[in-house]
Amino acid sequence: MINIIAAYDDTDTQLGTYFEDCKKQLLSTLNKLNNPVIYDISEIPSNNCNNKDIDSLLIKYTPNPFIFIAYSHGNEQALYCRGNNYVEKNINTYIFLNSLFYTTACSVGKELGDDLIDKGCSVFIGYKKEKIIFPEKIKQEISTLCDNAGIIEFLSNDITIYEAFKKMEDIYTQQIDNLINADDMLFAANLVDARESLVFFGKHNLKKGDFFIS
Repeated sequence: MINIIAAYDDTDTQLGTYFEDCKKQLLSTLNKLNNPVIYDISEIPSNNCNNKDIDSLLIKYTPNPFIFIAYSHGNEQALYCRGNNYVEKNINTYIFLNSLFYTTACSVGKELGDDLIDKGCSVFIGYKKEKIIFPEKIKQEISTLCDNAGIIEFLSNDITIYEAFKKMEDIYTQQIDNLINADDMLFAANLVDARESLVFFGKHNLKKGDFFIS
């Protein structure tokens, strides 16, 4: 069994629907996999995205490995939801010992990612700058595809986490090329900025099997 925890801010006034759609796409993909690996998925909606609830849940998993995925806002030092930090540099990063930490939040790759690795997190994948999510549905679907690409590639295939990260960059590039061909230069430039903002910290060679617990 592989433990997956998905936190998402579904009540955010601007991007709540987008964050929830990202979570839904991930879970839908996992449900369709013809894979002998069993995923135990715990969801953390916005009402529970706070230090107390996050800490009490995740402490049950450590020191065993697990996968944590966050769809919410962020800044250089924290993930936040409804104005409150729920993962914060030098506050509760220690509870992510031996985890794969994957987030689509803005800017957390600047400082929070390094602190997670310093505290024993195995891998961090995220963004080091702010990114823009366009309001149009088709553009949000493309952004969802790109945002989820790394973790879906990792869980869907027998590849290392770093290979999945590189495939994520490739998927961004494919979408950018499609947009350039369609003469949507503004959205293409936005995806270029997002792709160039991606960061990977930690162990390159981890595979799904490294997160399996009996």
